[in-house]
Amino acid sequence: MYTINQVMSIVYHNESAAILMAFMTYAFGFAQYITSMVMQVKGKEAPFYFWMHAWYFGHDLTFSLLFHQWFNTVHFWLFEVLWAGCVVFVGIEIFSLYYSVKYERNTIWKKYLKHDVSTGEGWRYGIVGYALGFSLFFLIRLGLGDQMCLILMMSTNAILALAVSFKLQEMGSRRYGTIMLGWFTLFGTIFTFMPKGLGFFATLIPPLDGSWFTALGIICTLFAVRYLIIAFRMPKQLGK
Repeated sequence: MYTINQVMSIVYHNESAAILMAFMTYAFGFAQYITSMVMQVKGKEAPFYFWMHAWYFGHDLTFSLLFHQWFNTVHFWLFEVLWAGCVVFVGIEIFSLYYSVKYERNTIWKKYLKHDVSTGEGWRYGIVGYALGFSLFFLIRLGLGDQMCLILMMSTNAILALAVSFKLQEMGSRRYGTIMLGWFTLFGTIFTFMPKGLGFFATLIPPLDGSWFTALGIICTLFAVRYLIIAFRMPKQLGK
């Protein structure tokens, strides 16, 4: 699909622009994620679905395990910083799993088990879910030939934009951080799907420089707007 040499040739050809595009994309991505974790800790309920966390864990762990690639083959500081960030986010995802089991196990798994979920059951289902997320991410990366995880990294932003408004509807009220998450999601989606020359992914990965990518970006952006519309119309949670 693409090679590391192709990507790094583009980066070195216009290093400053590549770094700026990366910064704008990842800054909003990190802001979304930090906001979601603050919301989960404060409200005892994550604004993301559990399966989203499982997929993100798969991304972060896969990226982290490619240490040799980032520090020897690629050996460019931007990707080394991203590696360090993913290592941190592996820990954050495990913390999120702990909170999910402690406070949300009935919300997440009771509808499947048809009874109150014990802590032990929550851990078993949570660990299996995370293991499945990692396995799927790792195998799909190999199948796609996504050597630098960039196509699947883009997918994490797309999934967030598409799914988070439905989770908000299930939560039923506006919480601390809801509006902030919406704005971060909107701008993060826009920067993710910027066209070649403006966007990090379309510029570095030739297969993403196409009309299908633009169409996907429009759809994801509309769903990000949908989140904000729903959020502003929702009543605030009592006592929040």
